[in-house]
Amino acid sequence: MSLLNHDCQPNCIMMFEGKRLTLRAVRVIRSAEELTISYTDILAPSKDRRSQLQEQYHFRCECKRCSTEDKDCEMLSGEKSAWTSIKDSIHHLEQLQSEQHWDELLKESQALLHRHSDVVPDRNIYMLRLLDLAMDACISLDDYETALEYGNRALGPYKLYFSDPHPSRAVELLRVGKLQHFLGRLEEARGSFTQAYSIMSVTHGAAHALTNQVQRRLSECQAELNTL
Repeated sequence: MSLLNHDCQPNCIMMFEGKRLTLRAVRVIRSAEELTISYTDILAPSKDRRSQLQEQYHFRCECKRCSTEDKDCEMLSGEKSAWTSIKDSIHHLEQLQSEQHWDELLKESQALLHRHSDVVPDRNIYMLRLLDLAMDACISLDDYETALEYGNRALGPYKLYFSDPHPSRAVELLRVGKLQHFLGRLEEARGSFTQAYSIMSVTHGAAHALTNQVQRRLSECQAELNTL
């Protein structure tokens, strides 16, 4: 595993389950094509990815995504002064999250959302992170309707940035599906669980505990729909 090289749009991911590490293909791999993984967070613009890779691994990434600055415009879309304000707040908000100061986190996250949503779209990576933080706070404070609103807003950007099967998108779909299920939106929940299961079958494998959890959720949802 340590011999695998980096690509910002890799054809494989590494997946742990307990002490077992598995390499899984996330798309069709051509004969003689190199197997690659990502060393860094792919939900970042090319300049930031290159900077981190240079600092940590001492190479300049020349992959297709970095060379073409793929999706950089979408990631940094909106009014720059507004998304810079969000970006500068993320570290503080994550600290509130780690300390479980949920009321304060929700108050500050919602203030930023209300102030900047008109000029910064949800696909901006800092707005997307803000939506995830606000969603976490809402779940912890039992405000499931608002949590679902933020989760639904995040799904489009997750699909945009994680076009190949990716655990991050699957987990987001699972979180949204759980909220939909709890709130009795069974058709919506079935759709979210179905998408999550489809992705996790590739990224985690059918035997993984998380894949099995999604399958159980999907079966429960289908059983409830059958009684209607």
